[in-house]
Amino acid sequence: MIEETSKETIDRKIQKATEAYQFLKNSTIKERAALMNAIADKIESLGDELLETAHAETSLPMARLAGEKARTIGQWRDYAKAVATGIYAEPRIDLPQPDKQKGDLRKYNIGLGPVVVFGASNFPFAFSTAGGDTASAIGAGNPVIIKAHPAHPKTSQIMAEAITEVVKKQEWPEGIFSHITGISNDIGAYLTQHKEIKAVAFTGSFAGGKALFDLANQREEPIPVFAEMGSINPVFAFKNALESRTEELAKEYASSLTLGVGQFCTNPGVFIALKGEGLNRFVNALKKDISGITPVNMLHKGIFENFEKHKRAASIQPEVHLIAESHTEAQEWQGRASVIQTTGSNFINNHVLSEEVFGPFGIVVECENHEEIIQIAHQLKGQLTITVAATVEDARENSDVINLLKDKCGRLLFNGMPTGVEVVYAMQHGGPFPSTTDARFTSVGADAVKRFVRPISFQNWPDEFLPEELKNENSLQIHRIVDGEIHSGSLKL
Repeated sequence: MIEETSKETIDRKIQKATEAYQFLKNSTIKERAALMNAIADKIESLGDELLETAHAETSLPMARLAGEKARTIGQWRDYAKAVATGIYAEPRIDLPQPDKQKGDLRKYNIGLGPVVVFGASNFPFAFSTAGGDTASAIGAGNPVIIKAHPAHPKTSQIMAEAITEVVKKQEWPEGIFSHITGISNDIGAYLTQHKEIKAVAFTGSFAGGKALFDLANQREEPIPVFAEMGSINPVFAFKNALESRTEELAKEYASSLTLGVGQFCTNPGVFIALKGEGLNRFVNALKKDISGITPVNMLHKGIFENFEKHKRAASIQPEVHLIAESHTEAQEWQGRASVIQTTGSNFINNHVLSEEVFGPFGIVVECENHEEIIQIAHQLKGQLTITVAATVEDARENSDVINLLKDKCGRLLFNGMPTGVEVVYAMQHGGPFPSTTDARFTSVGADAVKRFVRPISFQNWPDEFLPEELKNENSLQIHRIVDGEIHSGSLKL
């Protein structure tokens, strides 16, 4: 039984978070990085209980969970390293000059205030209680109030206790991190609408993310909602690539489509190509690959039921036929892989077919001509990823399509498949609406910190009252832009 946190308790936690924000405003990037590294160490020390609990609650394999735990630890450490360099503080100093009227100007980024993070169901570690949203928000200087995902409450509790223990040991205010539980949507709405909350981070369905976004914009003081809501992540396969490595491409696509029972937001749900011998061979190879996929338990009953509902909705549309399905019958809560096929014109005119089906389900779109591919590219909604399966010659011949695709996604792949997101600076995990609510930001990689800061400028302030990041001495030894040039030393005034 999941405890439904009362509004009175939520109010108390938010009040403590508001007080903790005042503390964090005066913390340095080095101090916050030290806290983050301590949290990483604590998570690393968590033993088999964490993995076994998550396995019992999510059905995810132990090996997958061990890898995700390592990724989560790495996120805290990588983000801490990035924060400590001052890259997200972005200190800027313009010293007094005879031709400038405003005198001494200094600017840097500070946190927004208390941030609500909604845990995701498909990543119980990396996108949940102790996930990247929590790490990047704290790194930016914000208290975090986590709304635990009801699909893995015990896992969430273990992670929450680990973070709370570190905060207490560091003797920082307890309001820096709070844990909220419950299954009611009212809790999420209440958190988002609370006047002291200054930002929201969410990973999940379009319906959930859009509802939070709308609530946040209806407030007297609107706040940003950084919602990652998934996409169909189409693959555009061009002639030479399709004909030269048909079987290899089919195997890659089937593996990516069914990885983790298709429960990734980068799952490549649509495969688009011109009709012809190459596509025919691809479909035949795909039948063989998909038929051998063994159904596996999905994360929870709700995800399974939604998968079946949306799979059926797409499969019963006119001019659609089944081309591949797992030969093994699925048991309760198991996702059975299947792929349907339709024409380019039907895909263009039937918007049901361009909606995400969260699970091991794909659509092969057979286009009559180049104009249909152009039209599909034109009408695509915003995507997290788009893959171009092509040779260099294909890319030259289809530059008009590729140029359109740049407007439609956050990550554009040249061959390969989109599942698997590298936690590095150059990763962009975010795209145009409706894949996310703000295409300017990523939720993976250290640049995720950018979501939770705002600039503040200090004019003619005595040095002793300035934040450490802007003082003359530069005790933090960070790079700063001084009078338009990169400068890492102290200022000799």
